[in-house]
Amino acid sequence: MITPEQLESYRSGWREYKRQRDQDLASRYRRAMAKTRLAAEHLKRNYKCKVYLFGSMAREDKFTDHSDIDLAVSNLDKQTNFWKLYSEVMNILAPFDFDLVEMERIDPDIRQYILKEGMEL
Repeated sequence: MITPEQLESYRSGWREYKRQRDQDLASRYRRAMAKTRLAAEHLKRNYKCKVYLFGSMAREDKFTDHSDIDLAVSNLDKQTNFWKLYSEVMNILAPFDFDLVEMERIDPDIRQYILKEGMEL
């Protein structure tokens, strides 16, 4: 049988673990968001496009330690080499995983979701 003192010790340990985990997650979110803003600035400056953030990064309360960065771009010049752009974003966002889509090439329902639930950067 667990004594009240042991139970309180376990509870105290759990509270400390949760506090530290929440702190670490908030720090990871801030780092990811800072890199996301750098990537968006780079894309807008160099490719004259619109940049949207969607998914769990667009809502801090949905962000987890498994979240990646979901970005969408629109109004790219037809001559833009998407894979060059992609590699530039990859270098900026490292070490974070990310997805990058072109608004004009995705399903209209997904586009609507991004416009409704995402945020333009």
